[in-house]
Amino acid sequence: MKLNYRDKIILGILLAFVILLGGFFLLIKPRYNDIKDNKSTLARVQKEKEEVDAKIAEIKPLKEDIKKSYDEAKTLADDFVEYNDIYNARKLDQYMQHFAEECEVKVTNLSVSDISTKNLDYYYFKSKIVGEDQLKKADINGDDSKMITEQKAEETALSARTKESVLAGSYNVRVEGDKENIWKYMQALEEQKETMLIDSVSLTNVIISEEAAKELADATAAAGGEEAKATAQFNITLYSVYEMDEPNLEAD
Repeated sequence: MKLNYRDKIILGILLAFVILLGGFFLLIKPRYNDIKDNKSTLARVQKEKEEVDAKIAEIKPLKEDIKKSYDEAKTLADDFVEYNDIYNARKLDQYMQHFAEECEVKVTNLSVSDISTKNLDYYYFKSKIVGEDQLKKADINGDDSKMITEQKAEETALSARTKESVLAGSYNVRVEGDKENIWKYMQALEEQKETMLIDSVSLTNVIISEEAAKELADATAAAGGEEAKATAQFNITLYSVYEMDEPNLEAD
């Protein structure tokens, strides 16, 4: 069949349309679907990234809080005696020896214990109100009860706190020497920056009054005797704690 010019034009347009339509389904539509899928994936990944970024933003202040807590714990631990200095009775004795040597007193009796766990009590003033029970019974307006509550507020709060457990070792020692050196020894223990408490102390041949001490010395000299050495018995508790490990904040 012979086609005229007009038919050829129409046929050419139809062929071009068919080619374009075939190209759309064979090439363009798959690419369009890929782009659509990729946009959906991008939105999902972007949302995940935002969630991760939000978590990362939370990590920095968390690290700062951990570092702050560690620094505070280290500062508190610095107030206690170093564990390695007193971890057994022999080490504890070695740790305490220099006080006697520096203050020139002689140790005449000694009892030292290994360290163990012990509750560290809070120290506070305990109010003593004479006839408190009778006062409360006579307090019909409640004013005295309010006064008692306010007066005991600190001890009430501290007594309710949980007692913390620490490491503790006892050092019971009797020293002998000049009265001045006994005072020096006591002062050296008191001024020690690590946590060391003198639980009790008893003194022998130590007269606080200078006038009384002079009279005793004169009487001893007149009698031809030697002045008795001053002695002191100290019961001491040394406290220690395990130091917190430094947190590894750069770990993966």
